Formats: sequence, C-alpha cells, structure tokens
Amino acid sequence: MKSAEEIIEILKRSFNTPSTKDEKLKVVVLCIIISTTFWFFSALNKSDYVTQINYPIKVVYNDSLYVALSEIPDKLPLEVTGGGWDLMTRSFGFSMSPLVIELDNPVRDNYRLASNLRQDIAPQLDPVSINYILKDSLIFNLDERATIDVEVVFDSTQIKLAPNRKVTSSILVEPNRLIISGPKSMLDTIKRPIIISAGDSEFSKNVDQKFSIENFGTDLISTNIEEITVKFEVTELVRREVELPINPINFKNTNNSFEPNRVVVSYDILVNETRSVDSLNLVLSADYAKLKKGDNTIPIRIAKQPSFIENLELSAIEVNLKDND
Repeated sequence: MKSAEEIIEILKRSFNTPSTKDEKLKVVVLCIIISTTFWFFSALNKSDYVTQINYPIKVVYNDSLYVALSEIPDKLPLEVTGGGWDLMTRSFGFSMSPLVIELDNPVRDNYRLASNLRQDIAPQLDPVSINYILKDSLIFNLDERATIDVEVVFDSTQIKLAPNRKVTSSILVEPNRLIISGPKSMLDTIKRPIIISAGDSEFSKNVDQKFSIENFGTDLISTNIEEITVKFEVTELVRREVELPINPINFKNTNNSFEPNRVVVSYDILVNETRSVDSLNLVLSADYAKLKKGDNTIPIRIAKQPSFIENLELSAIEVNLKDND
C-alpha cells in the first residue's frame, strides 16, 4: 500500500504532466475529497463536542383498556457532550436502548418529570455525558377505552316530500341500535339518540334507502356498522271537492234563515282512499248563538270531519243572516 507521501507526489506529477482540462479537473476533485476525508476523521477524534440528540422512549400500556388521544412521546431531547465518534453513533440512534416507561393506569399516572429520567438514561449514554434535558416533562394523553349502545332514529321532521305527497306509514330503521367504541371522554359528549337526517333528498315514492353513519369527526371513534336502512311509505294526495249543506243550530225563530246555505268544500285525500266524503261524515253548521250583531254574520263551523281528509277549505267562511218577516 502506498504511503501518504507517495500519493501526494503522484498528484504533484499529475499537475506538472501535460494533460487535458477534464483530467486536471478530476485531480482537483480528488484532492478535495481526500482533504475533506482527512478533516472529517480528524474532527471525529476530538472529545469536547456539544450537540443535541433525541433519546428513544418506549411507553408501554394496555391498549385494550386505554386509547391515546394524541401522539405518545417517543423521544426525549438532550444536550450532551462527548467525542465525535460517540456523538455520531448516538445521533443516528445507535448504542441507545429505548427507555421503557410502563403505565398501569395512564389516566391517573399521565406524566413523567424529565429530571427523574436522567438517572436511567445517563448509564446508557456513557461515555457521552448529559448537560441538560431540553424538556420539562413527558405528557401521556390517554383515556379509558369504552363502548356504548345507543338508539338510532330517522329525523322525520326534516323529510322533504314532492308536492302532493304524504308519509303514510311508520318509519322503520334497520338496525336501530348502534355500538360505538372510543375514548370515554368523547363518548360522553355524544348526543343520544343518534339522529340520521335525509339531508336535501326529496321523496316522491316509497323509500327503501341506505344512509351513512357519521364518523363523529375523529378516527378514534368507531362503530359496528357504517350505514342503516330506512323504510317508509309515501302516497300521493289528490284534491277533491264536494258541495255540502250548512246545518242551522239554535235558530228558534223560523222566519230567520241565512245564505249561502250550501258551500263547496275542497280537501286532499290519498289517491288510494276508497272512502268518500258526504254530509254524514263531514258536518258543517251555523250557530245562531255566534251571531255577530254588527254585520249579521255567523261563522261556519266544521262540526264533524273524517280523519282521512286534510287541508280542508270552504268556499265561504261565514253566512249572512236573513230576516224573512
């Protein structure tokens, strides 16, 4: 193997010997590499360097009982003094066994003072010495892992129907129970029951549709199902009319009458409804006791109305009293 003096002599001859421009450039680069290498290894032999390193931390807890709400610390920053070789190996994480911190009840025992960890770390770094620990403490943000069973309902108040449509059945939700798992503190804030909304959907016919379960805004909460099925019937309403008489009440004077004595009744009814509206199940009346003296009018009252009609309107809302004397 050639000595350093021989290598330098060869380099000198290379510069003195006529050569191309590219060959001289190669020699210059080689000189830079060699000098840098000499400087690097010389620097590593010094013993009074000060630098910062991260010492590895391993936190052990029962993850079937507890869940981390934020990232668990996995390193502790230190300012250290030592030789170049020792600092280089530790800067790359070599020769450092992780400091194991066991947490039996991390909800209650949720921190470690950094100063109390020094005695455990120092022997692992020898011959590198610790100047300062650059963090006051290690915080472990964990919570109990919990599970709740809640009811799922569909928000019927927010159902948007196409014109002249009506929900004509109970609303079926399958499944109607939801199992939610996650940090106890987060589960305690969940409103119950879980309400599923149809959003901007508009329905014109029977519904048999899947709706997604919300993700509660965090990956820490999970559910046993991702969607539910909602079923209910939607039926068309049709507008119909019928002319009906107005029944007089408390008219003791037979000479008194009123007009109109019949009105047109408009109403909505389900398209599949077979029952009809007549004077037997829809009764209108004008009560003389309700006479308005100022204008001789009596309001028309709906005395009886069938349950299968809705949105009822009258062509007149009052009658005018007539004296036939």
